[in-house]
Amino acid sequence: MTPHPQPTSRDRLTGLAATLAIITVVAGIPLTLTLIGATPNQWRLPSRDGLLEVLTGPDTGALALAAVTLVAWAAWAALTLSLVLEGVARARGARPPHLPGLALPQAAAHGLVGAALLLFVAGPTAVAPPAAAAAPVAAHVDTVAVATSLVETAAPAAPHHGPATTSETPEARRHTVARGESLWSIAADELGDPTRWPEIAALNPTASHGPDHTLWTGTLLRLPPLDAHPAADSHAAHYTVRTGDTLSGIAHDRLGDPDRWPDIYTGSTHTVQPDGRHLSDPDLILPGWHLTLPATPDASPPTARQRPPLHAVPDPSAHEAPVAPASPTTGMKRAEPNSSLGGAPQGPPAPSQSPTADPRTLDPTDAGHGTSKDTAEPDPAAAPWILTGLAGGTVLTGSMWTLLRRRRAAQARHRRPGRTLPTPPAVLAPVEKTLATLGPTTAPDVAHLDAVLRHLASTHARTGTPMPAVAAVELGPAGVTLHLDQPAQLPAPWQDHGDATTWRLPAGTQPADLGDLVPDQPAPYPLLVTIGTSDTGEVWLYNCEDLALALTGDPDYAGDYARYLAAEIACNPWSEHVHLDCVGVAAEVAPLNPDRLHPHPAGDDHPVGEVLAAAVATIDRASDLPLDVTTARAHAAGPDAWPARILLLDAATIATDGDLPTLLDLLAAHTGGTGTSVVLTGTSSTGVPASAVTVDLTPTGRARIDRAGLDLVAVGLTPDEARGCAALLAAGTDHTDTPIPVDDSTTDSWHAFTDAAGALRAQHTLPRDTPTTDLPEGADSILDAPYEDYLTAAATTRHDLAALAPHVTPDVRTALEDADPDLDADLHAWFSDDCPLPRLTLLGPVRARTRGTALRERKAYMTAVLAYLATRPHGATPEELADAFGVSPTKARAYAGTVRDWLGTNPRTGQPHLPDARLAPATRTRGVPVYQVQDVLVDADLFRRLRARGQARGNAGIDDLVRALDLVTGQPFSQLRPGAWAWLYDGDRLDQHLVCAVVDVAHIVTIHALHTGDTDTARHAAETAHQAAPEEDTPYLDLAAVAEAMGDLGRRDEIVKSQLLLSCADGLPPADLSQRTERLMRARRWSGSESATG
Repeated sequence: MTPHPQPTSRDRLTGLAATLAIITVVAGIPLTLTLIGATPNQWRLPSRDGLLEVLTGPDTGALALAAVTLVAWAAWAALTLSLVLEGVARARGARPPHLPGLALPQAAAHGLVGAALLLFVAGPTAVAPPAAAAAPVAAHVDTVAVATSLVETAAPAAPHHGPATTSETPEARRHTVARGESLWSIAADELGDPTRWPEIAALNPTASHGPDHTLWTGTLLRLPPLDAHPAADSHAAHYTVRTGDTLSGIAHDRLGDPDRWPDIYTGSTHTVQPDGRHLSDPDLILPGWHLTLPATPDASPPTARQRPPLHAVPDPSAHEAPVAPASPTTGMKRAEPNSSLGGAPQGPPAPSQSPTADPRTLDPTDAGHGTSKDTAEPDPAAAPWILTGLAGGTVLTGSMWTLLRRRRAAQARHRRPGRTLPTPPAVLAPVEKTLATLGPTTAPDVAHLDAVLRHLASTHARTGTPMPAVAAVELGPAGVTLHLDQPAQLPAPWQDHGDATTWRLPAGTQPADLGDLVPDQPAPYPLLVTIGTSDTGEVWLYNCEDLALALTGDPDYAGDYARYLAAEIACNPWSEHVHLDCVGVAAEVAPLNPDRLHPHPAGDDHPVGEVLAAAVATIDRASDLPLDVTTARAHAAGPDAWPARILLLDAATIATDGDLPTLLDLLAAHTGGTGTSVVLTGTSSTGVPASAVTVDLTPTGRARIDRAGLDLVAVGLTPDEARGCAALLAAGTDHTDTPIPVDDSTTDSWHAFTDAAGALRAQHTLPRDTPTTDLPEGADSILDAPYEDYLTAAATTRHDLAALAPHVTPDVRTALEDADPDLDADLHAWFSDDCPLPRLTLLGPVRARTRGTALRERKAYMTAVLAYLATRPHGATPEELADAFGVSPTKARAYAGTVRDWLGTNPRTGQPHLPDARLAPATRTRGVPVYQVQDVLVDADLFRRLRARGQARGNAGIDDLVRALDLVTGQPFSQLRPGAWAWLYDGDRLDQHLVCAVVDVAHIVTIHALHTGDTDTARHAAETAHQAAPEEDTPYLDLAAVAEAMGDLGRRDEIVKSQLLLSCADGLPPADLSQRTERLMRARRWSGSESATG
């Protein structure tokens, strides 16, 4: 047990002095005033005549004395009130309220009370048992959060009579100081005992300041162990239970065998738990209880190098994408602001068995009605898989999410019918889930800033006025604020907030309110990058153009920031034409966007010379106009574009007598004329070039720019985070489609016949090219005409027809219909105005219609919970539900109870639509209680059931496919509530498969309708596909074929030209066509010109 440091004699004297000062303020001041007769009860309000006499008569000093007396009593009252509030707050472990106008006395009271506590705090000591003292404790592992609290001791090899050697245990925890916190309050909150504050002070000797140990907001503190473990024996380890733990789960994690849970149970029954109870029921363990683990062949915890990563590193030979992170969710040491923009703490992993019992709910599977606290929606940024670097980087998250969606759209354009999009390696799931959780919220802010700055450039281009010299941009709740280097005048609705150097665009202002946007307007400030976040949540971006930045201070944080800067340049929409050379720095980020980022080995000075030459050429071009580069870029002046370059390098590896000093001098001498920036890492505070702007990255995770007066929570990406982001974005460039997956574990109902998109599995069909003589009697295809008939009538290929319309035998048809006898009844109920069953819409904007207890709030979130449960054919355990939504099993049970009440009673069984988990049908097959909804109609299931039956019926089944398209109301899984759908990115991508299903079914219907001359049905099917998948080529090709069949060649050519040949939604040149699209257009002689024959 770690001894608690004792307060020193100096601390005691400081506490005594502060205590005497408090007594003097509270009692001494009023006593003194009373003794000299300066008391309020002697004051009398003078009459009007008396007041005039006092003001006009001779000065006797009475008026001044009265004023001094009044001020003295007011000051005493303010100080006393502040001291009382501070004392009460300290006693309660809370923060005192901030009173307007009393900031100064409250600050003084904060210091006095904090110092006075030094007199009264007695640091309790604890002596370690001999066995424990003789054994070295495992080396410290530098992670922000670890899933468990573990202290292990081993028997000593020989007697040891010296002092115990101690170090931090593997539960190395961190705490970021929030406004108003003190060592006392942090000890109370984090350790459960405010008198343990000296332990925190001892672990962080440079974190506090002054005799009262004042803490600065944003400081990152190391925390000691909770220190509540029972004494360890010489051969056993001890474990502290956390929410969600089970004995079998602990046995699996710590002993390698879940069946060894009785060993833990037997060894822990005699332990007196913190609440005075004993372990007597293996199904009931409470958070905070202590368990004794049996000895193992190697009981010592792994060291920092031995500890396995939470996520495996993918084999580079198995994936073309770059190596993914070893552990994207560990290894962070990020300071967090007092806002939602900060990094998220790591949570415990979800267990694999029944959860830790909550003292209020002993049923391990079900909760009836969750309280408002239990059912409150969690903070999405607090999920255990959230990457801290992305959580703290608003601009990067929004930019990266936008770029990822664009790349996924490009993948969709290359998808062939009957196939699906490639899925990134499973190890990258935390990265994609983080982006999917935070990106939909932050991406609109990024797009808004980009549009605002482009509109500003368009305005100045139309008026021919110079662009403002923007030094920094501040994003916050009040709006977009520009901080200028020089005074300038901006047009309304921009508002001047300080000497024409601070201009704010109020929140809610739309870019359209700023005037017309010049077509293809260049972004005026391409080197705008995030520096950090203020303690009140504002995001600050710095304009690096024409500047040299030197990253000094903590080398880890400097490296993290360099990677973050490179990642933003790779993803920001306003940096689309930036060329970034990374010399020995941030190579992990380069695969994010190879068109912008160019890595070079450390010490390579060739990029320095290239950047220098480019800067000289830019200076010459700008001087010929003459315009500064930002204005020339905004005005699109001259015959060539005005790209920007940035050089990121480790200064310690570059020769000091080369081109670098010349380049730095050039930037300093030609402000506004180079279009270039240099960012230096590996520099000490004394080695920073005189012309460089110093960005000091502190050991507490803050970024300070003294020249700009900024002190922010720094953004950054760890190496693992950077590799994970790069691998995910690089995977998005793979345009190779893949087969639609099949769930082989499903052996009953209609699921056993279909793949994830509802098409019949290969084992239930015969190839379309099977000779007629080899086909069983009655075998049929849903498209039963010869190949050439369909190739002539529709925009399709032989591959499409083979994939979508194989032959099906009568035996399969009969078996499928027998496995799904209720399809017609369910379909009728779905379209009924008085449907007796709950309905869940996924093939469009997601919504739920139920017949149980109406939800007054949080309906969008509970719809996501219902969707998760409704899309699990084998049900979901409480732990699986908790893991999917990043909550505790206790809260997951409460969510299940809410959904159960919301769905109501099943009229077919008289039981809830979400039965007791112990009674669910899947419970019998899985062997554990699961949540499994019954008789809830889901349009996605109806769609796939109709597709399977229609395909099985051959040519007679086309009506089922037409009926299936009537279920589609938009893009599947659209209008999702942010933060509630991250589970879609785990494993099977149901949302992608359903989009593919809609497009493929619509393509079959379009082919059949064009072959039979039914252009109305063909148009409806193609429009439905386009509504569901606006990024895919197949719906556009079908629409063009329909227009041609209707004789509207102008419409056909418009579709071909605007949507296929010249489509460039990302502002870049039109992308290459897929092989399928190119071959079809060549075969049908479509060139986007009416002169082409059809």
